Amino acid sequence: MIEDLYFAVRNLGIGILLLTGSALNAQQTCTNTNPGGNPGDIGCVSFTYHGQAIIYTTVRSADGNIWLQQNLGSERVAESMDDEKSYGDLFQWGRWDDGHQLRTSSITSAPSVNSPDGLQGSSFITGSPAWWSTNGLSDQWTGTGFSEITETVGVDPCMAMGDGWRLPTQADWADIVQAEGIHSPSKAYDGNLKLPMGGFRGSSDGGFTSAGQKGYFWSSTPTGIGGKYLYIGTTVTNASAGAPRGQGASVRCMKLASELGTSDINLKKKTVEVFPNPVKGILTVKSDSVIEGIKIINAVGQSLGNSFSNNQIDMNNLPSGLYMIELKLKNGESVVKKIMKN
Repeated sequence: MIEDLYFAVRNLGIGILLLTGSALNAQQTCTNTNPGGNPGDIGCVSFTYHGQAIIYTTVRSADGNIWLQQNLGSERVAESMDDEKSYGDLFQWGRWDDGHQLRTSSITSAPSVNSPDGLQGSSFITGSPAWWSTNGLSDQWTGTGFSEITETVGVDPCMAMGDGWRLPTQADWADIVQAEGIHSPSKAYDGNLKLPMGGFRGSSDGGFTSAGQKGYFWSSTPTGIGGKYLYIGTTVTNASAGAPRGQGASVRCMKLASELGTSDINLKKKTVEVFPNPVKGILTVKSDSVIEGIKIINAVGQSLGNSFSNNQIDMNNLPSGLYMIELKLKNGESVVKKIMKN
């Protein structure tokens, strides 16, 4: 099912439609233009999230970097600090866009292999043992795709937006708090990032707490108790707070000012083509770079066996449905394509 997909294709074309939440009737286009160089300048980014093509607003912040101006999974940029349509989804640390982050997702117990490589399904993990509770300081939430998932590496959901986009580190949050003067919920909303107070989801029973009052924003930095996050309370802001990995918190993505520009990103989008799409049997892959390996992932995130030779993938034996084809290129790129099998 589309709603059970991980994150999807990075290689979306220019002029994608906005198809998110209440904005279905507000069709618009995005050329993936970065914000200008002044704090508060606005841009946009188009990508696929939870099976839908969407456009999100980006902003140049006072730290000089580019940030999303809304949380992953949100319907819009916040119009107040307690704007429910801006809260977005709540991720568990180290997990990706597999559906668990939805506020309506079901709950389940920890998998028998309690690490990213043991994940199955789209439920929010609760109870004891908690999610990924080994809390290794070498664990990373920095993977760029399925091929990088291991017992110590989870996939960064921000990387679905393309080159340079990633989760902020604890240090990134500390810098933006200082640069933007984020010292309270009202200051967080009044600043360039328009941070709403989305609350959190507890790992014990999946219950929701402090929505509209406090903000919890994950970083990619691990700790001995779970992961670092930015906490915005009534009178205290702490960019070094830590929480169990089973806690569901907001995700806000960023891109360093030094990263590739839009023109470079668009050039990379043209390096790989797959056709026909939809496909009935044989899928042909055309690439400017040598393909070193491929992976076929179904709608529930399972990696499937494949037959690949002479730049063709044999999909005859696969059931009809939606698939992700991840290609590892010799030039170091990892490219994901969305394919419909008839």
